[in-house]
Amino acid sequence: MATGTKIKNLESQATSGQRAHHPVSETIMLIALPPPAKDYLCLSITSFCFCILLAIPALVFSLKTREANNDGDWRRAQRNSRLALAFSVSSILVGCILMASSVTLIFETEEVTSS
Repeated sequence: MATGTKIKNLESQATSGQRAHHPVSETIMLIALPPPAKDYLCLSITSFCFCILLAIPALVFSLKTREANNDGDWRRAQRNSRLALAFSVSSILVGCILMASSVTLIFETEEVTSS
């Protein structure tokens, strides 16, 4: 039987009130989900000890990463995760540089005043 005649037979059965019971097969594809992005929440909170101006955006992006992971938006989670890490690390680096320069300045002024 050709394909065209099968369709005509099914149409005639459907219009005459008879129902054709044909098994329907569907192809199901399983796609592996990527792992959730790291939110770096602990690092963001730790960075508050060093430079609060850079730690605030780190915390905001960390929370946005967590929200995007819950929503299943993988791309937004990855982007926010990278930004949270960048702001956290830059906060720690800037804080360390400021502390080191402060200590150096204090010791330099002490040496000048004691001489």
